[in-house]
Parts: sequence; structure tokens; C-alpha cells
Amino acid sequence: MRIKYIYSILFVMLAFYQPISAHKAGLDTLYQQLDQAIAHSEEFVAKREEKINLVKSQLKNANSDDLRYQLTFQLYELYRPYISWEAISYLNQCVDLSKKSGDAARMHKDLALLAVCCISTGYYDEARLYLQQVDKLKLNKEGLGIYYRALYLLNNELAYYSPIQGMKDFYLQEKEKYEQMMLNELPANDDVVFETRELRLLSEGKGRECLDLNAQWLKKNECNSNKYALVALFRYLSYKAVNDTTQMMRWVALSALSDVKEGVLDQGSMWEIANQMMLQGDVDRAYRYISFTSECAKRFGSRQRSWQIAPLLSDIADKYKKENEKNTHRLVMATVAVSLLFIISLMLLFYTRRQRNKLSAARNQLASINDQLKTLNTQLEQSNSQLADSNRVKEEYIGRFLSLCCLYIDRMDEMRKQTLRLVKNKQFEELYRKIKNDNLRTDDLDELYENFDSAFIHLFPDFVDRLNVLLKPEAQLELPEEGKLTTTIRIFALIRLGIEDSSKIAEFLHYSVNTIYNYRARLKNGALENRYEFEERVKEIGLQ
Repeated sequence: MRIKYIYSILFVMLAFYQPISAHKAGLDTLYQQLDQAIAHSEEFVAKREEKINLVKSQLKNANSDDLRYQLTFQLYELYRPYISWEAISYLNQCVDLSKKSGDAARMHKDLALLAVCCISTGYYDEARLYLQQVDKLKLNKEGLGIYYRALYLLNNELAYYSPIQGMKDFYLQEKEKYEQMMLNELPANDDVVFETRELRLLSEGKGRECLDLNAQWLKKNECNSNKYALVALFRYLSYKAVNDTTQMMRWVALSALSDVKEGVLDQGSMWEIANQMMLQGDVDRAYRYISFTSECAKRFGSRQRSWQIAPLLSDIADKYKKENEKNTHRLVMATVAVSLLFIISLMLLFYTRRQRNKLSAARNQLASINDQLKTLNTQLEQSNSQLADSNRVKEEYIGRFLSLCCLYIDRMDEMRKQTLRLVKNKQFEELYRKIKNDNLRTDDLDELYENFDSAFIHLFPDFVDRLNVLLKPEAQLELPEEGKLTTTIRIFALIRLGIEDSSKIAEFLHYSVNTIYNYRARLKNGALENRYEFEERVKEIGLQ
């Protein structure tokens, strides 16, 4: 029996917990939507500006006073929740247009609306001046309703802010009088009537009756309509009166979300939700919301809203101060603990470091020796590479040299035999002609260069390509024909083989020293990088 009783209690607790969790999850989602809407609030404001600019362009092209009045009044309605002074400005223009057209009822109705605008922004003296200009006898039923509403609102505000009890009582009596006169003039389904009746029920503590009345008002204003935010705000107040925290937070969030999406800057709902967040301990979110409300109030131009925001900002500042003091105390305690640990760590570190210094000295010495060995190995590898390259070139050219020597010995022997034969036959003229002929020298030089070119290309097949890598595009070299080098390439081929002296190069190629110098200077001027290191880079071509 006892076990069954425990299970029953657990079941009831679980059944009760699930709806609460679901409502909390729903509120969190709603708060996220509100945060996202605030982040994109300028986009919603831009949409309202687009509507305003469209009406302004239509107003410029209006061709009648009646149409101008309608468009000017439309601008007033667009600016009324957006920028108060612009709304008042356009409403003043409506007064002028009504006066011009001779429509006294409309003009005095607009003066009453001007008083309502001033009251809603906290400018009560200005509201009185506008009301003094209103002639009740020239107002129709709608205009009288607006006029009495202005007087009702003015006395309500004065009663709220008056510090003198006698004056407060007087203003409350005046408010009661004008409230009844207003309700007598306005239609039963008017939004102002619903608003006033709900405020009356709330002041009497009739939360349930207020919720029923609000349900009727909500049917009249669907979601996303201009009045929806106000209806949702009063629904929040109704749930607040019956202590339904979850529903009240839901409806105030919906009201604030609607205002933000409509590009409204008169953020009453946002002030309420910031206040509730503050009471619930969510200081960060309360600060974000009240900061957003403060910025909106500055742009809207409401003195009244600033009065409301200031105390809440002060409360949030005090809350932050207390939180900072707690955090500071925790930080001090944590700092002391960390300092003790730090001192112990330093002592351990000092002992460990002494041991490590000995090992570090030995390691540094070993590392230094290893670096020296690496440097020596690198130098040895470079020397071996250069030596191997030099040996390969030497072996190749020794073979070529011996072959040419044999060839020239055979030629000289053949020439000796021809000379003996001509002398023996006394053919001195023929002998003279052969000796005088320069073609033999030219042919020998051509053969020498041809052998040099062939041997060099065999040893360094990509020499020209590698040489062009070091040159600018306009200084690139090309072989005149396959297997044959130009004079410029021969000069730098000799430099690659280690013959750097211009006089020796000139002797080999049978040019003047100045000509060789000019060839070298011209190609160095076309170097891609530092011209002074160009020939050193040429010497490295073909090295592994």
C-alpha cells in the first residue's frame, strides 16, 4: 500500500511538471524570437520608412485639398507610434488643411487629437493649450469622444504624477467625469472603449472579468494588426491581475514582438517585459531590453517614456553593482587560493629547474656539437658534389682533348706529306697558295667550336633552359640550331666551366676583351634578380 501511495504521488508530480516544462520551453522560444527581432529591428523600421516615403510621394502629387488631407492624416497615423514630433507636425498640417477647407468639425477633432499626442508623450501644458482651442459646439459625436478622451487622459496623468493629495483627488474626480462622458460618445466596439473598460476592471481587481472582455477585444484585432500589440499588452495585465505568471509573460512577449516587427518606437511592452525580467533575476536580458527601449524612446521623443525607463535603469545598475560586489568577493577568495597554489608551484618549479639546468647544459653542448657536425656534413656534401661535377667535366673534356690532339697530329702529318711532295716536285706556287689560304684556319675554328658545343650540350643538356630561368622575358636566349651555341651562350658556358677571365675567354673565341666584356654586361643587365650574383648562379647550373 505504501509503495502504491508513493507511485501515485510521483505520477501526480510528473503530470504537473510536464505542462510547466512545455510552457517554459514555449517562453524560451518566444524570447529567442524577440531577441532575433530586436537584432533585425532596423529592417522593420526601414519597412515603415518605405510606407511613409510612399505616402509622401503620393502627397506631392495630390491634386485636391481633400486628398491632401487624407494623405497627411495617414502620415500622422504612420508617425504616431514611430516619431512623436513628426506625428504632431503632420497633425498640425491636418488642422491647417481643415481650416482652409472650412471643415470646422474636422479641424477641432484634429486639435483634440493633438492634445492626445502631447499627453501620451508627457507634454501636458501643450495639451492644455490645444484643448483650449477646441470648440465643443463644433464637434460631431466622434470628435466629442476624442475631446473627452483627451481630458480623461490628461487628468489621469496629472493624478498619477501629482505629489499633493488634494490635487490628486481633484484630478481623479475629473478623470471619472470625463471617462463617463467619453464612453457615452464613443461606439461600444471602439478600441478606446475596450481599453478604458479594461483599465476600470483592473483598478477594481476584477481580473477574470477583464480576461473575458479582453477575449472579445482580441477577436476584433487579429494577430499582425496595428492594435494587436495593445490588446496583447492588456491581456498581459489581465493575467498579471490573476497571478498567472506563465501566460502573462507569454502575452507581454507577444506584444513586444508585434511592436518590434511593426517598426514601433513607442515601446511600452518592452519596458514591461524588461521590468518583469528584472524581478525574475534575469538581469542581462532585462538590461538588453531596457537599453533597446531607451534607444527607441530617444528616437520617438517621449518624455513620459523616459520617466518610466529611468527608475528601471537605476534598479538594474544597483543589481549589477551588487552582483559585481559578490563576484569581487568570490574573486578575492579565489585569488588568495590561487596565490597559495602559485607560491607552492614556484617552490616546486625552482627545485625542478635546478635539476633541469644541469640536463639542459649537457643537452645544449650536445646540440652544439651536432649542429657543427651537420654543418661540416653539409659542406662535405657540397664539396663532394662539386668535386664529382668537376671530375665528370674533366673526364669528358680530357677524352675530347685527346681525340682532337690525335686528329690534329694526323692532319699535320698529312700536311707535312703534301708539303714534301710539292717541294720535291718543285710546285712552289701551289705550296704558296695552300699556305696563304685562310679557309684552313676558319674551318679548324669552326670544327673546334662545333666540338665544344657538342661536348658542352652533352654535359649540360638543359643549360640554356636553366640560364633562361635566371633572365627576364625580354632577355631570353635561344639556340640558333640544334647542337650549336651562340657566342653569348659560349661565353657563359666557359664561365660555367670555371673560365671567368675575359682575356682567356677572348683568346679562346678569338674576340677582343672589350667585346667579351660587352657580351657579359648585356646579359647580366637582363638578370631577373641581382645582376651582381648572376654569374655565381650560372656556375651552379647542373650541380646536384
